Amino acid sequence: WVVPVPNYLHSTQQAGSALLVLLLILMYAQEPILWCISYAQTGGDKAIIFTTTCPEALDVMTPYTVFSCIAMLIYWALLMDFTLLSMRISAFVLVCGNVLADVGLFSLALVFLILMFATAISSLNHHVEGFDGVGPWLTGLLQITLGMFPPSKYEDFRSDIPVLIAVSVFVAVLSIFLVNLLVAQLNQSYRDIFEDMQGFARLNRAGVTADIIEQVSRKRWSKFLSHLRFDEPLEFNEGDVGVAGGMQVLEPANANMVTEDSIKRYGGPTAPSAPWPQEDQGENDDDRFARLEKLIVRATKKKDKGGKHNKTPSAMDASDLGESENGSDFKRTTS
Repeated sequence: WVVPVPNYLHSTQQAGSALLVLLLILMYAQEPILWCISYAQTGGDKAIIFTTTCPEALDVMTPYTVFSCIAMLIYWALLMDFTLLSMRISAFVLVCGNVLADVGLFSLALVFLILMFATAISSLNHHVEGFDGVGPWLTGLLQITLGMFPPSKYEDFRSDIPVLIAVSVFVAVLSIFLVNLLVAQLNQSYRDIFEDMQGFARLNRAGVTADIIEQVSRKRWSKFLSHLRFDEPLEFNEGDVGVAGGMQVLEPANANMVTEDSIKRYGGPTAPSAPWPQEDQGENDDDRFARLEKLIVRATKKKDKGGKHNKTPSAMDASDLGESENGSDFKRTTS
C-alpha cells in the first residue's frame, strides 16, 4: 500500500510551512486565554478578560508552550529563504546543509559509543552511588560528552578502579578519535563543496525564481516584459546603435580597458535575407608590418649581445623570417 503524498510536501520549504500551520492550529486549541474565558465571566469584578492564570489553563499550559517553542524554531528556519538576497550568505547556508550529513554520522557513532560503554560499565560490580543500571550511565556519559558532568562526581569514580578505567577509555576514544574524525570529515566536505558553492547558490536562486514566475499571472508577466523594453536596440556607444534583446549596464570607461574593437562591422544592407559577408581569413598589410617590426626588434636584441652567436645579423634576420608562419610573404631584395 502506497500512501499518496501531495507534491508540495516534496519541497522542504512547503513542508515546513504545512507543519507550521498544523502547530498553529494545535496552539489555538490549547490557547490558555480561551480556556480562561469562562473564568473571566464568572470571576466577578476582580476578573480579567484576557488572562492565562486560571485553574482551567493549568492542564493545557505545558502542551501550549511546547507547541509554541517548536513553532518558533520552524518559523525562524523558514526565514532562511531571505539568504537568497546575498549570494555569499546563500552559499554559506548551502555549505552548512551539505556538511549536516557528516554531523549526522558523528551523532550516530556517538549514540552507539555511549550505549556500548553504558551497558558495559553497568555490568561491572561497582559501588558508585547513583549509577545503578543502564539509565544513569547513559545520562552520565552524555553529560561527559557535552561537558555538563559535575567535576565533583569524578571523585566517586576513583574509589572503583574498573569504573575509572572504563570512563577514561570512553573519554579518550571520544576526545582523541571521534571528535578529530568529525573535524577531518567537515574539513574535507567543505573543501569538496567550496569550489562549487557559488554555483549551487546561483542554481538555488534560479530555482526559487522559476517557482515564483509560475505563480505570476500572464497579464502581469506581459506588463513586466514591456517595461524591460527588449525590443529596443542597445547602444554600444553614443550614436552607435547595436542589437536588441538585452539590458544595458553602464560602467566607467576605465573599468575594463579595451585596446581592440571586438565588434566587427560590415557595410551593405541590413536585411535578414542578405547573405553574411565572407570574413577575410588572410592577413592585411598592417599585420605583416607588425610582425616584421617584432622580428627586427628581436634581431637587434641578439646583435647587442656581442658575438654570443655565430650568425650574422643578416643571417639571423633571414632565419627569423623563415621560422615565421607566413615568412614567405616577405621578400628580401638586395641592391
